[in-house]
Amino acid sequence: MLGLTVAEILTSYWNFRYSSSYPPKVYAFNRRIHHGEIGALLALSSLFLRRSTPVASIAAILTGIGIGLVKDDHADIGDWFKLKKNEIHRHKDKQKDNNFQMH
Repeated sequence: MLGLTVAEILTSYWNFRYSSSYPPKVYAFNRRIHHGEIGALLALSSLFLRRSTPVASIAAILTGIGIGLVKDDHADIGDWFKLKKNEIHRHKDKQKDNNFQMH
């Protein structure tokens, strides 16, 4: 429950902060990262919930955060894990390909 609450606070803050404009896109290694992807990976921490240890408690919190992030980004689920290149870099790569083919 704590993890889900944290996710709700984070996504509410993010959505409020960028309500009048488009939110920034996050890139890692020039690839687009969706917060739903992060959430899905965090939700996998539920695999560690079989034990009653501090690790299981941390896994439960991470699972809650993951579920909240997935819930907030479900509209983009078709784009998750495609790891699209940054538009700027994609355009430069296309120009390089065209230059290479012309010679």
